[in-house]
Amino acid sequence: MNPRFIAVIASVRYIFRSLFPIPYAQKPIGYVPSLNEKPYILSLLVSYLLLKVTALPVNSQIVPDLTLPNPSDVRLNGNTFEINGGTTAGANLFHSFSDFSVSTGTEAWFNNSLVIDNIISRVTGGQISNIDGLIRGNGGANLFLINPNGIIFGKNASLDIGGSFFGSSAESIHFDDGSIFSATEPTATPLLTISTPIGLQLGQNPGAIQVNGGGHSLTAPSIFLPINRSFNNSGLQVKPGNTLALVGGELTLAGGILTAEGGRIELGGASQGLVSLTPPSGTIDRWTVGYEEVQNFEDIQLLSQALVDGSGISSGSIQVQGKNIQLLDGSIILIQNQGLQPAGSIKVNASELLEMSGTSPIGQISSSLQSEVVGFGPGGDIEVSTQRLLIQDGGLIVTRVFSNAPGGSIEVNVSESAQFIGFANAGTRAVSSGIGATTLSAGDAGDVVVSIGKLTLLDGANISSSTFGTGAGGDVTVNASESVEIIGIIPIVLQPSILSATTLNQGSAGSLTVNTSRLVVRDGARIDSSTLATGSAGRINIHASESVEVSGTVPGALNPSVIISSANIIDPILQQLFRVPPVPTGNSGNVTIKTGILKVTDGGLVSVRHDGRGDAGILKINANSILLDTGAIAASSLLGQGGDLQLHIEEALILRNQSEISTRAGTQDTGGGDGGNITIGSPVLALVEGSNINANAFGGNGGKIQIIIQGLFVSPDSSITASSQLGIDGEVIINNPDVDPSSGLVDLPTKLTDSSNQIIAGCPADQGNVFVVTGQGGLPANPTQPLQNQLAWQDLRFLSNPENDSPPLVGWEGLTTIQQEYSSSGVANHQPSIIEATGWIVNKSGQLELVAQIPDYSTNDSWYQSAQCGGF
Repeated sequence: MNPRFIAVIASVRYIFRSLFPIPYAQKPIGYVPSLNEKPYILSLLVSYLLLKVTALPVNSQIVPDLTLPNPSDVRLNGNTFEINGGTTAGANLFHSFSDFSVSTGTEAWFNNSLVIDNIISRVTGGQISNIDGLIRGNGGANLFLINPNGIIFGKNASLDIGGSFFGSSAESIHFDDGSIFSATEPTATPLLTISTPIGLQLGQNPGAIQVNGGGHSLTAPSIFLPINRSFNNSGLQVKPGNTLALVGGELTLAGGILTAEGGRIELGGASQGLVSLTPPSGTIDRWTVGYEEVQNFEDIQLLSQALVDGSGISSGSIQVQGKNIQLLDGSIILIQNQGLQPAGSIKVNASELLEMSGTSPIGQISSSLQSEVVGFGPGGDIEVSTQRLLIQDGGLIVTRVFSNAPGGSIEVNVSESAQFIGFANAGTRAVSSGIGATTLSAGDAGDVVVSIGKLTLLDGANISSSTFGTGAGGDVTVNASESVEIIGIIPIVLQPSILSATTLNQGSAGSLTVNTSRLVVRDGARIDSSTLATGSAGRINIHASESVEVSGTVPGALNPSVIISSANIIDPILQQLFRVPPVPTGNSGNVTIKTGILKVTDGGLVSVRHDGRGDAGILKINANSILLDTGAIAASSLLGQGGDLQLHIEEALILRNQSEISTRAGTQDTGGGDGGNITIGSPVLALVEGSNINANAFGGNGGKIQIIIQGLFVSPDSSITASSQLGIDGEVIINNPDVDPSSGLVDLPTKLTDSSNQIIAGCPADQGNVFVVTGQGGLPANPTQPLQNQLAWQDLRFLSNPENDSPPLVGWEGLTTIQQEYSSSGVANHQPSIIEATGWIVNKSGQLELVAQIPDYSTNDSWYQSAQCGGF
């Protein structure tokens, strides 16, 4: 049957009942009055119909159809549409309308019995429902309104119902007993049920749902104050603790405001599937919506300062499920826990893209997901799941603590890529795009976990955890299967793109962990765990299976790209703004990097540092290879002990172009403690082009450098030093672990030979000649033993080229080598030899004469021979 024809018949029936009430309780179920029963009143009926239609407000049409056993009864009293009748089944009241629209200034009042739990309404006439007035019900009944063609809520639309509200462009409502209440097949007599609604069946092309409004008036004048929610109660809202759900095709909030104080808000853009409904029971105290059986999702947009607010004194929750979800122009999804109970959560699931971009006109409110704690209950968590994530121009995902309760955590799961880009100018400050967990009181900040394929932070964007109070900062963990790239700065204020964990008070900062394949920190960007006050900085743990690259500086400035854990002294103006002491006393944290290749180039820096009274941390690097090209790995302190550097390299460590590995303690102005230590283990170390390895101190003792290495290459303009200006210099130890010092030793006899029995003949050396004795070839036999008739062993080989005029070498390597010098003519130049006198004789002239040897004419033993130098 044509829906328009049904609407006409329903209007006639409605007027007929107004004129001639019939005791319908006496009629059978499904009874439809016949016009033939009262033919004489037909003319009056038509005339009255015309009068009633012309009396209706413009665009207001609430017209029941003829499809229920006990149809709805709609009466217009002034500007109020009073809706009575309908078919009751247990605690469920069913209404069916061919048209349902409420214009500005009018009211639709469901005048239900107080025993009713669920008012279930459908619109069958094929028209969009335009609602710009009030929808009201009695008691605590929940109201379900489905129109497959869509629903538009104007800026004046409002709700005054005791229970939850479900507005949907579903085709039908499913019940627990299997029955279905359909808006697309209204002529089929429904088997109305007393069971609970459990699902909304969406068609292939469900109608859109739109909520229009003037936007929120939230303010956030300072980062030290929570969002001010003092605004007019406009928009759609349910009573505290209830659920407000809009589920359909494309969903748009154009300045629209949805409020469920301490309740639950469900926004769903879906098609072609069953959206499950779970009523309150047991630990579930509110209606919830599930999308497990939905095949396709539709887009959701929040524009023009739209607001979705689940704040209150009890645990509010918000869930948004769609295809492409956008929050623009300062639109915000907010939970502010003001009570004692734990807050609920914000869950946003986008099957393709989640985008947050821009701020409100004055820049105080970012397009954002925000969870705040101002009461004594824990803050709500924020969970995001999407294929791609884009946060730019000041967009945020943030949790904040303003009390003693712990803050909510942030979990972001992105199957492909996420980009955080740029900032927004918020008057006197720049608002970076990013993710943050912050505490400004005694409560601990929540943790931040980002699991992703590829992460990019550009132009001042950030992922951070910070504490401005006595509570501890949360941990930040990034798991990126492909890469993490942190690049650039905010040009106006030189604020870097940053992955950070910071403390500006007594609370300790959280730790930073990055697990990825490739990590890039470039053009002034930072990975930074720091303290500016008394709390300790957190640890930095980086595991990049392929590479870590730290490269470049801020364009036009000296600020390096850096991976650092530090204690910093900041500008006095910022000290006053953030209420931090002039000199930090908290300890800086440790930094651990494990990677395949570490490149620190073009002014990049990897460091632990302390500018205050504490000690610098420990920097540990495990890598296959490290290249420093105009880069530095450093540990420094001004007043405390210098930090330690521990480098373990599997292949090679190369420093070039004035690169540096250094520890430093103190300056001329501060004095300082002892210098830190440097430990390097690498097969190869190349130190060239003015590069240095230093462990220096000013007031304290110099540090210790220990290098365990196989190959060391140091250019003349490079150095390895451990020194102190005023204290004791340190030490440099270089070891080659593969060289065994004992491997070249020869075992010596334990008993020494008696040197008194060892003699050597006084063999003469002619003038101009050289005689060299090596080994034992020049020693005669022992004088206490008989001499044998033998010559000394000789090797008379000529080792020189026969055609060469150089003299021959006579002898055997390792024994005796005799080199005789010849004159230029090649003939030996014989000179008189000087002979030692050993005695004297009386010559024939009777004179005394000194002789070299006294003849013993009385000795006739045949075995005696005088000692010879050996027959040459």
